[in-house]
Amino acid sequence: MLFDCLCFDMIKKIISLKVSSPGLERVVRVPEELGRFKERPMYVKYTTMDAETGAIQEAEGVFSLISFDLETAHCVWGIADVKINRQKTGKGRPLSKKQRQWRLQIPFESLRLVRLHSDS
Repeated sequence: MLFDCLCFDMIKKIISLKVSSPGLERVVRVPEELGRFKERPMYVKYTTMDAETGAIQEAEGVFSLISFDLETAHCVWGIADVKINRQKTGKGRPLSKKQRQWRLQIPFESLRLVRLHSDS
């Protein structure tokens, strides 16, 4: 009995358990899975070229996929109506009309990471 208690205490110190939901924030394969997850908000990390300097910059955001075209290898994103984006407008305020109409048109090759976004 004493041995069991000592072993249990040692195990508690050694083992840590991380609980997660498989697939909750899974990486989306571009362009193969874009259509499958079109209705879900996605975290997107992408690169853009600065018009003045020509330098490549990395940006990120939580967007909703508006459309994508396999022939031109481009996609169009809008700002997702999720908690993190609404917090930027102010506490308890919805997205503005300008934010809801904002669009990002970008080639697939500029997408560095696309994964599902959980709004929790």
